[in-house]
Amino acid sequence: MSSRLSVANIIIGVILFIFAVLTFMPVYYVVVASISDPHQIREGQLMLFPKGFDLSAYKIMIENAQFLTAFFNTISRTVLGLIINMALQLTIAYALSKHYLPGRRFFMVYIIITMMFNGGIIPTYMIVNGTGLTDTIWALVIPNAISTWNVILLRSFFENVPESLEESAKLDGANDISIFLRIYLPLSLPAVATISLFTAVMHWNTYMDAIIYINRADLQVLQTYLRDMIIQMEMASMLGDAGVIADTTSLSVRTAAAFLSILPIVIVYPFIQKYFVKGVTLGAVK
Repeated sequence: MSSRLSVANIIIGVILFIFAVLTFMPVYYVVVASISDPHQIREGQLMLFPKGFDLSAYKIMIENAQFLTAFFNTISRTVLGLIINMALQLTIAYALSKHYLPGRRFFMVYIIITMMFNGGIIPTYMIVNGTGLTDTIWALVIPNAISTWNVILLRSFFENVPESLEESAKLDGANDISIFLRIYLPLSLPAVATISLFTAVMHWNTYMDAIIYINRADLQVLQTYLRDMIIQMEMASMLGDAGVIADTTSLSVRTAAAFLSILPIVIVYPFIQKYFVKGVTLGAVK
């Protein structure tokens, strides 16, 4: 029996390793292409190792004022969105986790309906434009300030906290805010960290709302900048305009920009990985 289990574990491990390699390969290709000699690489070329060494593409992107503006706009949008999202979602989930909340069932159904039915892009745009949020960073944050799915997950974690802890705290004179901050949040840290990661990645990667609501160049986010840059470079390459990107190829610049765009998430992820893994598995174990 143990031999069968070991063979099965080996097979599963090999399959997972293959999937991990396939997942990592695009990122590896981006890094290799971005640091290779731009005159030795071309589109569609398979590269396992860098061809030469050249960081001129990174220099171009770092010295590009528009790229830096978009980069800092994305950081601002992610930080602001994360704070607003988590503040609203945590407080709503905490309130809905209380069985003694008047109208709890009504509020829960009301929130779930918003997840099942959506007004669509045009009505949403009319609301955002009518409230004066267009061409402001708030248009990227407020319309998606609350995720129904995240509220339901957080409510489930809060419901798993023993009620005896809350009762003991109230006997000691603690109010709801103190109980929420000192008991529920620390005990639900894995869930909070996991959902925070999902929320931050969502704000960092989303570009459709920026395309719809933002027209000012100084408020352009990183993802829309990368999209516009890739389109411009592909058009320049088709038209044979070699002077657009000086001595650096379009592929080098695009891969360098792509790697710089994922670098903050890559740096942050290891610090919350333990909470992320625990948060994903904790609900299933319970």
